[in-house]
Amino acid sequence: MSYSFKHLFLLCFVLITSTLSITAATPFSQSLLQDENIWGEGKAEYTIYDATLLRYGIPRESEVRHILVREPFSSKSLVKANNGKAAGTYNVLKLNQIIRVPTGSYRYDQMHSSFWEIDTGDLLKFSLSSIDSCGNTYKQGRLIENELHYQAFTYWEGMDEVDNKSHFPSNTLFYDELPWKLRTLNWEEISTFSAPLVPSTIHSKAHPIKSSSAQFTITSSETNRHVTVTHAKGVDILSFEKERPYRLVKWNMWDGGKLTLRSSVRIPYWELNKPGDEQFLQSERYSK
Repeated sequence: MSYSFKHLFLLCFVLITSTLSITAATPFSQSLLQDENIWGEGKAEYTIYDATLLRYGIPRESEVRHILVREPFSSKSLVKANNGKAAGTYNVLKLNQIIRVPTGSYRYDQMHSSFWEIDTGDLLKFSLSSIDSCGNTYKQGRLIENELHYQAFTYWEGMDEVDNKSHFPSNTLFYDELPWKLRTLNWEEISTFSAPLVPSTIHSKAHPIKSSSAQFTITSSETNRHVTVTHAKGVDILSFEKERPYRLVKWNMWDGGKLTLRSSVRIPYWELNKPGDEQFLQSERYSK
């Protein structure tokens, strides 16, 4: 082997292994997150799912709503900014998951919010309010430089007030962010990857926040893209539209729960608060 050929071989090897390393380490893209034609138009993606969710081990027919919208965020307090042009303010994408589950003589009313930084795609914060006829729970997690500051206030003894910090690898994913996060996959470049996965926090108790390894496998059918998530609790399969913006159309959960797309519109829902404005949830009037 000549000197020049040897160096050429080593250069190709370095380039190939570097590319593989980058692909394996970065399965996500910010392209959809930063799409001005979708999130810059001042509307929200408002999607309603027919749902079967388990409570007390029993399947319950219910409804889940997902609201995705861009909004100004205060870097100081990590909440919605009053003035989107003020110093220290930047845009985030927010997902509200609104969950109502009937349980006999009462029901669960829950909302989980996630906030992602536009430039990096990183999860910045999540919060949960959970209300049932037994009591109220509030949880909040703030992620700064891979450290999670987790706080919870629940009606359970021993979990009445939780405040702790823990460190997670930079590629850690949270189960409750998957409906959006998986939409940002590099679909054409990634077929499988692994990452630490933190279980769902959508419940009234404040269990310790821990992660375990999960395997993600991407496949396609004629009309959808499917992500199979194999994790410590079981297997989830999330199905997305094959074309941009890759909306979630079905979610088979590890515990037997299921979401199935009923309707999806793009509307300025915060302006549609008059009696009768619920008609726009089924209308194409504001659809893109």
